[in-house]
Amino acid sequence: MSDFEYSSKTAIPKGVRVFPPEETALRRWAERQILTVFERWGFQEVITPTFEYLEVFSGDSEGEGGEKIFKFVDRQTGRLLALRYDPTPQVARLAATTLRHRPLPLRLSYVTNIFRYEAPQAGRQRECVQLGVELIGLQRPEADAEMVAMVVEGCRALGLQHFQIDVGQIEYVRGLVDALGLGPDRRRALVSAIDRKDTLDLELLLQGLDADDKSKQAVLDLPMLYGGKEVLARAQDLAPNRRSQEALRNLAQVYEVLEQYGLADQVIIDLGEARAFEYHTGVTFAAFARGLGSEISRGGRYDDLIGGFGYPCPATGFAFDLDKVLEAVAAENRPPLVTGQRFLIIDFNPDKRHALRIARLLREQGYSAARDIIKRDLQGSFDYAIASGISRAIVLGLPHLPQDELLVRDLDSGAEERVPVERFCGEVERGERRWPM
Repeated sequence: MSDFEYSSKTAIPKGVRVFPPEETALRRWAERQILTVFERWGFQEVITPTFEYLEVFSGDSEGEGGEKIFKFVDRQTGRLLALRYDPTPQVARLAATTLRHRPLPLRLSYVTNIFRYEAPQAGRQRECVQLGVELIGLQRPEADAEMVAMVVEGCRALGLQHFQIDVGQIEYVRGLVDALGLGPDRRRALVSAIDRKDTLDLELLLQGLDADDKSKQAVLDLPMLYGGKEVLARAQDLAPNRRSQEALRNLAQVYEVLEQYGLADQVIIDLGEARAFEYHTGVTFAAFARGLGSEISRGGRYDDLIGGFGYPCPATGFAFDLDKVLEAVAAENRPPLVTGQRFLIIDFNPDKRHALRIARLLREQGYSAARDIIKRDLQGSFDYAIASGISRAIVLGLPHLPQDELLVRDLDSGAEERVPVERFCGEVERGERRWPM
């Protein structure tokens, strides 16, 4: 085989990854922690297609996200298809069709791969995993607060200790922007400057506008509206119109519920948040962990989306980015226990009945039990177990052991215990065996 053939077959495309067992175990652990939180809050998991007709993602395909959608042609119909760019429209369609006649609210969750055409650079992947929820059919402040509370609980379930949730209200920003009466191009530029918190750019964009000074000053002050509950009072004094004032009242109600949850210390109000300006319709939020420059979770209210599928219905939701979650876990230097007890059964006896019985009993109790069926010396089997991340070995048939005894070895500490086979099997079967030794 030539070098070219070898390299072309072993390379993988930019923006995707292959995960070895240890990394896969860590990812599955994180998924379990988050999904368990979703289940405890009453959310039921759904599965959406890997690809769709492009129209399902029409909002993204027509905006800035359109360039990031992987598109291809359905050879049967000639219609454009797209790889899953965002699961939320797919869940919205499910709510508007299959689940349309179910009583509200719907509490739906998902864990799924998404595909986005990112320019190849450090930290950008074209395939990643999101774990999220959609709460459909509730417009009350309690629904928005529930989403934020779930993000906090998810972070805690992952063992994160240093994180905060930034909470904003896009309708407050929209009220200020609409009051300026801008054309489409200037409006987009202004929203971009607000989202970047670029005060110099804001000043330049507002110069010469035929708008009252209070409205312009309210926009200029947006980047400074960041902090605790006192931000609400400051913003109220600046709000020049009813739309922004009503948005503040809504945010104050959400914050009050979060105080009742006991989560005020985890929440920062950020009224200068303008991400997904044309998509969100109310409270938005993002979770940030210490040591990371980008959020590990993001969400908010999107009351207009499901109506696009013929079923007007309020909704809110959020998603964790699994890669960012794992970066946050690693940054806190608190490695999680990602696997349960694992055993390697090493049997030098010609008769394998004891080994097979022990393996079966361990598996019935929920342990991982593999048999070493390659002929090699004892140290070779121990080396194999350690390299495979197996924490304990059970050895039968050693020359110095009676036929009715086995040896249990802790491969981390080297501690050993000799146990009669029948006693060991009985303790495992009755759930009386305790680990570690």
